[in-house]
Amino acid sequence: MRLTGLFPRRVRVGTLVFRDPVPVCAVLYLLLYFDSSQFLRIGLLAACLHECGHILVYRLLLHRWPVIEVTATGFCMRMGGCSLTLSRRALLAAAGPAVNALLAAVWMVRVSCRATLWDDAFLAANLLTGAFNLLPVPPLDGAQFLSAVRTRKKRASGPQNPNCNSPANRVQ
Repeated sequence: MRLTGLFPRRVRVGTLVFRDPVPVCAVLYLLLYFDSSQFLRIGLLAACLHECGHILVYRLLLHRWPVIEVTATGFCMRMGGCSLTLSRRALLAAAGPAVNALLAAVWMVRVSCRATLWDDAFLAANLLTGAFNLLPVPPLDGAQFLSAVRTRKKRASGPQNPNCNSPANRVQ
C-alpha cells in the first residue's frame, strides 16, 4: 500500500488490487445510494459475472488465480507476464462475453414464462455487457480475440517466399 497524500493510491488484498479505492468507493456509494430503480446494481452484477467467466477460464488454464485490478473504469485482469498460446488467448477473451450470452439465453427462457422488470433489466444488462466487450477496441475482449485470430492466421499462412516478386514467378 502506497500513501501519497491523504489516501492510499493502491490497496492490495490477496489477488485483488484496488486503485484509488477511496474515490472509487465514494463515487460507487453515491451512485448506488441514488439508484432507486436498481438498474445500476443489475449492470454491476452482469459486469461481475462477465469477469467471473474470465477468472474461471484463467484458473482452469493456468491453475492459479489472476491479479484483478479494480479501477474507476471497471475490472482489469493482469496476466503477470505469462504467455498463452493463441487459442488460449482467444478462449480467455471469449469467456466473459460467453458467460453474458449464456446468462442472456437462460434469462430469455425465463422471461418467456414469466417476465418482471428485473428479469428484463438483467437480460438487457447481459446482452449489453457482452456486446460492448466484443467491440474491437483495446483493451476490450473483442480486440484481444481479434488479435489472437489475426496472429494465428498470419502464422498459418506460413513464411512468405522472398522471391515471390521475382520475374520468374510472375504470371504473364
